[in-house]
Amino acid sequence: MTTKNAILTVRTIVSSYREFEQAARRSDISMAQYRLMLYLQNGPKRAGEIAAAAEIAKPTVSLAINGLREKGWVTTSPDTDGRASCVVITPSGRKRMKSFEGELGALLKKMMGEGDFEALTEVLADAYHAMGATKDERLKSVERQMND
Repeated sequence: MTTKNAILTVRTIVSSYREFEQAARRSDISMAQYRLMLYLQNGPKRAGEIAAAAEIAKPTVSLAINGLREKGWVTTSPDTDGRASCVVITPSGRKRMKSFEGELGALLKKMMGEGDFEALTEVLADAYHAMGATKDERLKSVERQMND
């Protein structure tokens, strides 16, 4: 059963994402590029891993990687087995990511108006960590579905 607060929470997330998308359109970084770099912040990944995690085709990932590479935000390096390459976020990419997160954080604060921004960020930080605890299992589920 969905509660009124759950519905309002979903609407808030969707509305916030829409605002973030609009901010990204006025910027040099898209939300898709940000998400890809966010995924790379924990270490190098093969293009196939990125595609599986994002549930998108490898050619789409290749285009995204090329766009990030042109901006100097990612590079490739040989995988440990030497048969493939991995995508790695660069220091410039990390810097741009951090700056973009600051921009979006400021936008979120502006959207809150007189609301309790600190309480919101505390709840969302807790949610982020809780979701991180289930991330690996959710990714495995996606990979299983793609292989069926």
